[in-house]
Amino acid sequence: MKTLLVVIGLLWSSLTFADQLAYISKAEADEAVEMIQKMKSIYLFCGCCSLVEPIKVKPTKVYAEYTNYEDYYEVIIEYIDDHGNTVTDHLDLAYVWKKKLFGYKTIGQLMGLEHDYCVKPNDWDNPKHIEKDI
Repeated sequence: MKTLLVVIGLLWSSLTFADQLAYISKAEADEAVEMIQKMKSIYLFCGCCSLVEPIKVKPTKVYAEYTNYEDYYEVIIEYIDDHGNTVTDHLDLAYVWKKKLFGYKTIGQLMGLEHDYCVKPNDWDNPKHIEKDI
């Protein structure tokens, strides 16, 4: 029984970070779309999911779409990957980063939305070097 409770607790804690800012209001989605459309490039990096290297992308198309769930919307981008393929990605604004004057910030931070990005790379040229809880 204790093992089952521990497993449930671990699963619950790992799910609490998933999709923090993926389903958002229409106003927030429209604001994010407008903000990202002005950016030449963004980084996709989920510090809560797994520690993979950030992916730098140049969005070719950004739009908001209704999720078919309550009153929630999501932000979707299209970009060309390194192999020349068009990729469509549904964004979680807690894990989309933009370089600013004093470091990198998530789109969620730039919009003033509360979230936890878990960890972020301290050195984007060497993304395996991470800095916890900044």
